[in-house]
Amino acid sequence: MAATEFCLKQNSMRTTYYNPSKLEVDFAKAFKDLAPQLENKLRQGEQVIDIESIHDVDNPLVIFKLKDKEGDLHEVVVQIIQRPDSIVK
Repeated sequence: MAATEFCLKQNSMRTTYYNPSKLEVDFAKAFKDLAPQLENKLRQGEQVIDIESIHDVDNPLVIFKLKDKEGDLHEVVVQIIQRPDSIVK
């Protein structure tokens, strides 16, 4: 095995870029895709009316715009944060 191949294989198991990481972005996209299931868990009369995804920032955001049964508008912000490999137990 060439030294370059060895280095690539050794490094492929470590995340080297976290801002945002591919895992964070993929997780944010998956969270957005789960909106119909999440909406089913809300109280009767509450609904998701819009979702804004911001993937190109450190710690991607998924912003859910909601309407409650009284017609009031709300936002719930989900921020995806991947911890560095060095602190994960």
